[in-house]
Amino acid sequence: VYIFDRSHCSPFTPPSQRDLFATTMVGDVALELGISGMATIQVTHEITAYSQGTGDAEVLSTPALLQVMQQATMDALEGNLPKGTITAGLRINLDHLIGIEVGATVHAAATLTRMEGRRLIFESEAKSGEDLIGVGRIIRVMIDEETFLTRLS
Repeated sequence: VYIFDRSHCSPFTPPSQRDLFATTMVGDVALELGISGMATIQVTHEITAYSQGTGDAEVLSTPALLQVMQQATMDALEGNLPKGTITAGLRINLDHLIGIEVGATVHAAATLTRMEGRRLIFESEAKSGEDLIGVGRIIRVMIDEETFLTRLS
C-alpha cells in the first residue's frame, strides 16, 4: 500500500520530485522514501584487492567497497522494518571509480529512493575525504524472516 503525502510539496514542485515523499506500509510500520544510512571503514591490508585476490594493487577492493555501501543500506533500515521482516540483497550496480590506499577512511551513504512492492531501491555513494570512490544502486527485498529461515532448514 503506497501513501503519497504531498503536503511537503508546493504546486511548483516538479512531478518527478513529488513522489520523493511516498510512504509504503510494511505491516504496521510506514517506510518512507528518503531514509538514509551511513557506514565507515578503515582500509586495511586485509581488504585490499591484492589480499582478496581480486587485483594486483594494495588498494581498497571492490568487494570491500560494496560491503560498506551495503552496510549503509542496512543502517538506513535500522528500526524502520516491522518485527519479523528482514531484507536481503537482490541486485547491485556498482561503479568503483578510483583506488584508495591502505590507511584511508571510507564513508558510505545510502538513501532509499524508490519502492516497488517488496523491493527497496537505494542510491549509494562512497567517499574518502573529498574523493568520490564509488556510486551504485542497491536493491534489497523485504522478506518474512521465519519463512526465510524455514526454507534454509
